Amino acid sequence: MARLSHAEQIEQSYDLAMMALADYLTHERDAEATLKALIRILDRDALRDAITEVLVDARVHLRPKVDAPAP
Repeated sequence: MARLSHAEQIEQSYDLAMMALADYLTHERDAEATLKALIRILDRDALRDAITEVLVDARVHLRPKVDAPAP
């Protein structure tokens, strides 16, 4: 299995969270089970590492500011 990039790991976690919420909204999962699922998703080391790497990369490789149009 191919290793996901940091952005892909974050996107995958977002998708999993949205599916957990959709299951709750369609009554396939109760509130307690939904919260447990969301906590499991957010508590993954891989997700925390991916978010940290993205934030560090953004801090180290600052993007140039876009010039605002003249008034």
